[in-house]
Amino acid sequence: MPITRSVKIKNQLEEGDGEIHRQIALILAAVWTIVIGASLIWNIVEIKQKTLDSARIQAKVTYEKDIMYRRWNAGHGGVYVPVTNETQPNPYLSQIPERDIKTPSGKLLTLVNPAYMTRQVNEIAKKEYGLTGHLTSLKPIRPENAPDPWETKALKAFEQRETEVSSVENIEGKEYLRLMRPFITEEECLKCHAVQGYKKGDIRGGISVSVQMEPLWTIMHARMKTLSVGHVLIWLIGLSAIAFGIQRLKTSELKRKHLEEELIAMSFRDELTGLYNRRGFLILAEQQLKFADRMEKRMLLLFADLDGMKYINDRFGHHEGDKALIVTAYILKEIFRKSDIIARIGGDEFVVLAMETHDATEKIYTDRLKEFFDTYNTKAKYGYKLMLSIGIAHYDPANPCSIEQLVKRADKLMYEQKQQK
Repeated sequence: MPITRSVKIKNQLEEGDGEIHRQIALILAAVWTIVIGASLIWNIVEIKQKTLDSARIQAKVTYEKDIMYRRWNAGHGGVYVPVTNETQPNPYLSQIPERDIKTPSGKLLTLVNPAYMTRQVNEIAKKEYGLTGHLTSLKPIRPENAPDPWETKALKAFEQRETEVSSVENIEGKEYLRLMRPFITEEECLKCHAVQGYKKGDIRGGISVSVQMEPLWTIMHARMKTLSVGHVLIWLIGLSAIAFGIQRLKTSELKRKHLEEELIAMSFRDELTGLYNRRGFLILAEQQLKFADRMEKRMLLLFADLDGMKYINDRFGHHEGDKALIVTAYILKEIFRKSDIIARIGGDEFVVLAMETHDATEKIYTDRLKEFFDTYNTKAKYGYKLMLSIGIAHYDPANPCSIEQLVKRADKLMYEQKQQK
């Protein structure tokens, strides 16, 4: 039956209002989630970068410390220390006449050059603080100073004018931030290394420093955990705000419906058909236009004129004319939603302001109107047929206009259709 199909379509349109609210909430929640997720990722990347920067700072400080110790030692031509199990005479300094001396008390002292001293200091640093330093060269005098593969690659990079090489590497199953800078030959270095052909200012090798990352990773992970918890809390607060906003939107629509009820109480209805009259329509339509602008939703306005009204009144009487108007109002209420504004604004003129849900809405309405009127005319035997001339104008929030302008456009389109008939 036509009426049953109309009720189904009307229910689908009414359900669309609730679906719009759900879609808005889902879109806002998705956007908020993306924003919070992007913020969390960005902050995590920043924390990791700052952790690596902290390790590089430690490595650079260690490097500068090694350089400072070496310069102090080299500036004194080496230093004498007591011979112990850990500090034996350096076989690579055997050519120096006074490598080993005795104090008046008979204590044996041996000369420690900068490289020997630096190596021993770095052994202590590795044991106590997880910091390791290594003076190395592609042409080392001491075999223990030979470079590992990473250092070899860095030393070759220095020959290509690189001034610093750093990366996170695995050493003995643990991660270290490795940093290496070239070691420039100074005047004091020539005492031992001139025989290798070095001159002052040459790159003699490099000093590599390794900083254990495990303690820094522990701190980093703790900060990431705190940051993640904070972002989750902010995300939940945002979702709550979105839910509150949607609820306020629903409340606003309820207020609009209450306003509609108040308008009914103020007799903004057409007495014959029960539809809104011109005054009620204009007031409600203005509110609907504001809502459409705020929500950026399109609307359509249908302007309909009942054809042959004068003929019905003259031939069958005004009572029959009133009946034709009441039937037309009934059909309009059956087809359109309760939230749509339906009005009789003149003797035989009707308007409907409706929210559009999709591009096919206009065709749905016009097809249903034709179907209802065809069904009525087939069953009714009153000697006349009910027919409408229709004009439909669309409202676009991107190009706003007044309700009067919208009605005027639809009226013009309706008149053109009536002229074609």
